[in-house]
Amino acid sequence: MAAAPARALLAAYVEGVLQQPPRLTSVVLAVQMACNGIFALAGGAVADLAGRRTAVLIGLTVGVTSGLLIATRSPWLLIGLAVLSGIAMGFHSTGGQSYLLAISSTARLGMAAAVFFLTKTASQAGGALIAGYAADRLGFQSVGLVAALLGLVVLVAAVLWLPAAPAAPSTASTPATKRLWVDTGYGRLLRRPGVLALGAVRFLPTTAWGAASLAFPLLIYRLSQSATTVGLFGTVSLLAASAAQLATGRAIDRVGPRVLVLPLAVSVLACSLLAVALGHSIAGLFISGTLWTMTAWGLSITMPPLIHQLGRGRDDGRLVAITHALWSAGMLSGTLAGGELIERAALAPFAFAAGCLVLTCLTAFWFTRVTSGPRQPVGEEPV
Repeated sequence: MAAAPARALLAAYVEGVLQQPPRLTSVVLAVQMACNGIFALAGGAVADLAGRRTAVLIGLTVGVTSGLLIATRSPWLLIGLAVLSGIAMGFHSTGGQSYLLAISSTARLGMAAAVFFLTKTASQAGGALIAGYAADRLGFQSVGLVAALLGLVVLVAAVLWLPAAPAAPSTASTPATKRLWVDTGYGRLLRRPGVLALGAVRFLPTTAWGAASLAFPLLIYRLSQSATTVGLFGTVSLLAASAAQLATGRAIDRVGPRVLVLPLAVSVLACSLLAVALGHSIAGLFISGTLWTMTAWGLSITMPPLIHQLGRGRDDGRLVAITHALWSAGMLSGTLAGGELIERAALAPFAFAAGCLVLTCLTAFWFTRVTSGPRQPVGEEPV
């Protein structure tokens, strides 16, 4: 929640308070996303090698750095804080998900993942709502400082009371594994077909969603000329996606995550085609956008259980890091592509996304094939 004000208010703060063009907001978000993806890899290595709790604590500095984003009056300091908050976000994502995998029962991991993401979504939504109301009355700087203080309180509480998660099983190293890249385990993981397939399933639909998440609110605003309507779309899609997360979590606990990947990928593709067909009206954008959000978030809920199946506790942190880095790259590339395409044709971002989702379905089929073999003994190398 402490990081929510910056996410919601950054563009308005840059234009209204700093009197800077929207390009500065784009630069700040790009720097933040790039650092997020890069340091997710470091966070995964720290989680597996130094402990999940350590990675979580580093990541919790995100509340402080993000709050200060809308408290500084210097554009250069804003970019510097974007670097720090991006680094913290990388550790926060990988550390938090690795911690979740370590403390959750395998039989209930689907619902645990759903609740984890649902809580995160709800706190962001609530924080953004409160921050917007407060900023109109107290000013952006006051909101940013309060958010940073709240983030500091959470960090101190975690240092004092957050218990250590079970350690990842150790892996034997050889003299050939003394180089940093191999020491962290990423080289070994990226040679596994199952990891490559999972990475593709993470990257491609995220790229599609990056383009779509830019297009939906902008097109709704162009048609309605109402910020309230845009906000209503966000609320409706958020509530629907939350329900989809819980439903997917229950399904994962009943049938397992692997069998859901391909049906969910096909469902997201169908929603993108629906957006192309219905995107000329507000009602069509609401319907297709809400369904797209539900199916896309349902697909994302399968990631932690799939990571746990492939990582077997030993490599969970690094697999979380790989998939999160790919998520960051997908969101960045999809958003940039969507911004370029929407100026050429209103529905072009949806067509681009549909192309990405066709590839998603193919890679989802590949993933189910390479991970469909008999279950290996724990001591053997998984796919």
